[in-house]
Amino acid sequence: MALFLKILSKNYIERKGKILKPFILSALMLLFLIPVHSQDSKGTRYASDEDSINCGRYLSAYRGFFRLKLYEDVYDSWWYVVNNCPAASEKMYVDGVTMYRYFIDGSPYGPERENLIDTLMLIYDLRMEYFGGEGNVLGRKGRDLLTYRGEDIEAVQQAYGMLKKSIDLQGLESPETAMLYYISAGIGLNKKEKIDENQIIGDYLKVIGIMDQQEKRGPRWERARASIDDLILREDILSCEALNTYYETLFESNKNHEAFLKKLINIYTISGCDRSDFFVLASENLYKIEPGSESAYNLAILFITRNDFEMAAVYLKEAAEGENIDMETRAKRYYELAVVSNANKDYCKAIEYAREAIKLKSDYGKAYILLGDAFIASRKSLGDDFQQRTAFWAATDKYMKASSVDPTLSEECKQKLDDYTAQFPNNEEVFFRDLNNEDSYLVGGCINENTTVRSRK
Repeated sequence: MALFLKILSKNYIERKGKILKPFILSALMLLFLIPVHSQDSKGTRYASDEDSINCGRYLSAYRGFFRLKLYEDVYDSWWYVVNNCPAASEKMYVDGVTMYRYFIDGSPYGPERENLIDTLMLIYDLRMEYFGGEGNVLGRKGRDLLTYRGEDIEAVQQAYGMLKKSIDLQGLESPETAMLYYISAGIGLNKKEKIDENQIIGDYLKVIGIMDQQEKRGPRWERARASIDDLILREDILSCEALNTYYETLFESNKNHEAFLKKLINIYTISGCDRSDFFVLASENLYKIEPGSESAYNLAILFITRNDFEMAAVYLKEAAEGENIDMETRAKRYYELAVVSNANKDYCKAIEYAREAIKLKSDYGKAYILLGDAFIASRKSLGDDFQQRTAFWAATDKYMKASSVDPTLSEECKQKLDDYTAQFPNNEEVFFRDLNNEDSYLVGGCINENTTVRSRK
């Protein structure tokens, strides 16, 4: 087979008109002569000293031409070594790949080019036969097969199998290019309905799982990772529906496995499917395994995006009360808890949490505004119409305070003051209650706030 492919390849080289002249070849073989160990027909020992000398000469000759990038002139001497002393040097197969890529790139599409590609594939097979390294070599072979026969679906299937085996064999040592080509081949097969989306998703998870554990991360790693993500997202492989189908059979048996849950959460986040039920279930289960203020906060934000404010309040409370949180963060979480409680119409809790935020951050303008809003929202629990209107006194106090501590809120506060001062009791109502403007007044209920009497003009 090797000799047959050599003849086919040689026909191409001869038509290029660049075959080495015999006398030049002889001279250069002597010039580049180096000693080589004797090998037999299997590459372990030569049958005679003459064979050893010949292999040494041709090996030296090909290397000399190769260093000069005279690939057409390398041809005869390189093939002599491959046919007669195939285990002389692993590097000659690496050089052979370089040489045949050069020939292929310079050849027009047609039978001759296909013959050259066949020879390139044979070179990879010979390297594995004599020097092993199947994982590494299969990755390179699969990459070149995709490069040169990417339009042939059968060749893509073959390349996909090679790259899969390469990655399985090499694991964390898998090169970025092999993983990128593996995903690319899988997407091509999926488009032709040769493999389904579940297989692609599984391949993607395997690849990014390897990449995330690799310690050697340089620019090439970053480019490959970005390209892999881009390929998957661009083809909409990671649709929420496809992810749900993929995880449907896996979730129940893995729902308490930390690594599985983290991987699921990550992939759903990348895909923009972080409102899916599986994402929520995984997040809650991970929280049970790794409870803490940060994971509670993340869950709270998740439930906010789903407009489930009741569950958001549960997790925000834990996030706000957690240990080892700086005052600024704790104040922010209490404020958010107040916002969620207000949305739940739990106005007394909103008042309580807004006050906690202000205790921690006295210049928290937004918390003062929220406190005023919660006062007004809770007014119906105060009693009759006059008592309900007293909530507007306490609220306007908070809007004025918000404007003074945070001038950026002045416009918002001015609008609220214009709206709500019109809701104060009138002069007759104030007089009827035996009150005067500027008297001190305690607003009841969960507002429980001292303010001053004011009648609307």
